[in-house]
Amino acid sequence: MEKDASAPDPSQQRNGFSGVLYGEFTDTLNDGVRYSVSLTESALTIQRISSSPGRTKVVFNLSDCVGCRAYRGPDNVDIGAYFTAYFYPFKRRWMSAGVARQRVEQCFRVALVQDPLVNLREAERWAHAIRDASVLQAPRRDGVVYTELRRPCRTMILVNPHSGRGQALQLFTGHIQAMLTEASVSYTLVITEHQNHARELVRNADLSQWDALVIMSGDGLLFEVINGLMEREDWQQAIQTPLGILPGGSGNALAASIHNYSQ
Repeated sequence: MEKDASAPDPSQQRNGFSGVLYGEFTDTLNDGVRYSVSLTESALTIQRISSSPGRTKVVFNLSDCVGCRAYRGPDNVDIGAYFTAYFYPFKRRWMSAGVARQRVEQCFRVALVQDPLVNLREAERWAHAIRDASVLQAPRRDGVVYTELRRPCRTMILVNPHSGRGQALQLFTGHIQAMLTEASVSYTLVITEHQNHARELVRNADLSQWDALVIMSGDGLLFEVINGLMEREDWQQAIQTPLGILPGGSGNALAASIHNYSQ
């Protein structure tokens, strides 16, 4: 039986700690393994509950969290519900001195009571709280806050299948697609078929259907999209549409420059 997640941990209270949420949950694969989970405004802290001394704890910065979802089990027999948080922290590369963002998934089973709907609501409460807290960790530069789009958001993603030595589409399906699902971002995928395809599409599209346009290619496709926006009759409003760029070209100099500026 899990502890009420709204009740703070007494030991942490004695240490002057005041968390946003605290709960004890089981491992998704082994009910005998339990974790204490605490959520603050900036981090998710996970510690395995054990009688052994020197319990290790793991702290995930919410600035590395792309999303969190709650869901029921695969069958109706399980009364528990689950929530899974997705993180992409910097980690050292294998056999390399460099670091890169690597995917880490943290999943927990909620079984406070025998009512599966109550358990699902509790899992949804945690998922919602983690998503909300991660939004508040948006990066800042010179006092400017880079906030994310509203959730759920609708995105048009344009991919040039010939860019990046013909690997842009493979990069999308192999890496980006799963991250969009984890972040609860719905999207329309457009694979460009010829030169100026994106330019023509954006020039005539009903942009009210999307909250953002994302380009996965080299620099050329981004220029096509910008030109298409500027050629519209409502260009002054259209150019306010948020644009994103994912490195899918060979050199990706523009994507690297934008990333460096946003740090």
